[in-house]
Amino acid sequence: MTDDYHLKDIERRLAEEGETAELGVHLDQRGDRVFVTGQVASEASRRAVIDRVTALCPGHEVVDQLTCAERTLGDPPTTSEDLR
Repeated sequence: MTDDYHLKDIERRLAEEGETAELGVHLDQRGDRVFVTGQVASEASRRAVIDRVTALCPGHEVVDQLTCAERTLGDPPTTSEDLR
């Protein structure tokens, strides 16, 4: 079983390691599952984070709940704004 200290250490490593360098990633364990939430910069970052968490949490199912910033950057506004 993975404890909270281990999960926080993985979050720190994800932020500091050059391959991932993602600050907004959070981990939560429920049973044998480790949920990965937050926002990453790109699809490549998503893959790197999920691969790293999978390697650091052997024996646990890693559930990807990350959102990708590059997907939302080009979206048009969903509502109009009134200027006064």
